[in-house]
Amino acid sequence: MTSPPLGDLCWHNGDLIKIADVRIDPADRGFTLGDGLFETLLWTGQEIRFFEDHMARLGHGASALGLDIPFNIAEIEQGLLALAAASGQRPAALRLTVTRGVGPRGLKVPDKSLSNVLATIATVSTEFPAVAVHVVDIYRSSGAPSARFKTLSYVDNIIALNAAQALGADDGLMRGPDESIACATSANILIQQDGIWRTPPLEDGALPGIVRGRLVRAGLVIESRIHVAALETCQAACLTNALVGVRPIHTLNKRGLESEPTLYAALRAALK
Repeated sequence: MTSPPLGDLCWHNGDLIKIADVRIDPADRGFTLGDGLFETLLWTGQEIRFFEDHMARLGHGASALGLDIPFNIAEIEQGLLALAAASGQRPAALRLTVTRGVGPRGLKVPDKSLSNVLATIATVSTEFPAVAVHVVDIYRSSGAPSARFKTLSYVDNIIALNAAQALGADDGLMRGPDESIACATSANILIQQDGIWRTPPLEDGALPGIVRGRLVRAGLVIESRIHVAALETCQAACLTNALVGVRPIHTLNKRGLESEPTLYAALRAALK
């Protein structure tokens, strides 16, 4: 499936400009080292869904990485809303990227740097049909910043997706420790066993997803280690992220699953 192209406009370092006029310095550490963070947010046409949750995650990651964000939350919201309004697209995916900015050659974090902030927008579907998912041999380390924060370092996820597609699946499940699973390439995984929805804990390499967090806080999903063997006995499963919400899995490791909408009704209702 081909993703929709980006819109013609972007919000770059506080200005709404044409994408064609954007210049990224070749020495920008986001470009050379993947040194930065990003958030993908859903513009419904009326609101930026779960905006506060996204900003909390971005702020947490920036603090941990020592990354300065030169705009406050209100300024970021105003910039994203201006981009959404100017684009005329609804619904749409807003991608907010923050890099550490320009730095000298090498890994050492520069003493002073000016972060680069860029937001783009692209149309997004309103329908996400059930998918086929397969475990792949790509591991996530729970102690790695690339697993704990939404960084620009997505090479592992790209390779995992390619491996899953080579097996005939739509997405791949990345592995955690001790024959467990962590998450999908761009979503969290939930499985249902004996009527209980479960999701891997962050300690097993799961990304702290926005929808995942909301469902856990609502008491609808529990965090517990999910071994690969459990995928052979679960009654249902789904993927979650801020764009798709709750997306059923119809085939898991080439085993068919129930994907009736009623199975996911309570999860979806909690997100409204």
